[in-house]
Amino acid sequence: MEMPDILVIDDDPAMLDCIRMSLITMDTYQVRACSDAFQALEWLKTESFSAVISDVIMPRMNGLELLKWVGEFDSKIPVILITGNDDSEIMLQAIHLGAYEFLKKPFLMSDLHITVKQAVQKHELLVQNDIYRNHLENLVEQRTKELNDARSMLEKSYLNTIRAMVNAMEVNDIYTRGHSDRVTAISVMLGQALELGSEDLQNLRIGALLHDLGKIGIMSNVLKKEQRLTDTEYDSMKQHPIIGAKIIDPIGLPDCVREIILQHHEWYDGNGYPYGIDHHQINPLASIVSVADSVDAMTSQRPYRDNLDFPSAVKEVWLNQGKQFDPKIAKTLSQCQLQINLVMSNSNKMKELLIQDLR
Repeated sequence: MEMPDILVIDDDPAMLDCIRMSLITMDTYQVRACSDAFQALEWLKTESFSAVISDVIMPRMNGLELLKWVGEFDSKIPVILITGNDDSEIMLQAIHLGAYEFLKKPFLMSDLHITVKQAVQKHELLVQNDIYRNHLENLVEQRTKELNDARSMLEKSYLNTIRAMVNAMEVNDIYTRGHSDRVTAISVMLGQALELGSEDLQNLRIGALLHDLGKIGIMSNVLKKEQRLTDTEYDSMKQHPIIGAKIIDPIGLPDCVREIILQHHEWYDGNGYPYGIDHHQINPLASIVSVADSVDAMTSQRPYRDNLDFPSAVKEVWLNQGKQFDPKIAKTLSQCQLQINLVMSNSNKMKELLIQDLR
């Protein structure tokens, strides 16, 4: 184990030599000594010291100036000041600057040895504390990275599972194949235009993707029927939001995702389904999906009716604001319809939007 290095500065050659020889004879320390503070600074910049011993009154740079520099350069190095007077002002300044200890000339070498030993022990403790803290910070950084990597893998697996659930649902309904992707893309663009935060955007994306999941529980002959549904069949279809919410209950998704699934057919004025609640109770994210779902439904081909072009669908939403649709979202759709239509008509752009990591 290497011996600690002690740096001694004093413009009095006799005192300098006395301190140096006294410390060397202990066979515990390596000692560097000089009579000029500027020389000491050069050594401090390139070498490691466990303690500094300095006279206070010196030419060119005094002990207080040296103390201040050491404190700024490496506050772990204890500085022991030696002085030949009792100037209280100097002592107060030294304390303020972080001096470790004072030795009043003349002093006993035994006192010097004790003070240096304690200073070196303090330095070793501070160094070990730094090492431990750095190790702890590195460990925390490493564990954080591992957790983030694990979370990222879990999210990918989770989103893949969601995708599989959506594919399983859409395979029963050839007329709505790709519907969930389109509703998700429109919903995300509306959410971005409404300046939602990243967490809300992520929940909006998941909720939009799963909004029709409950159709898994609807009889395929109802889903595939080419004529308009009977009242009984329509009542059965209106259960899909409830079925979808029940399917995801065990997964532990955020409440707002469940509300998107459950409420995306509720109307602003309370005339929707399944519960007939109005805008005071409807989750705002569900209101976004409601608009996106309706726009895609109106622009998609159905065997029992003609589809609308995108501007006409936007106009229908605008005409039904305050009734079926939230006016703020209807206005946002109208304002950014060109951007949305551009993305919806370009499969690559839509794919890029869908795979964005919104976290």
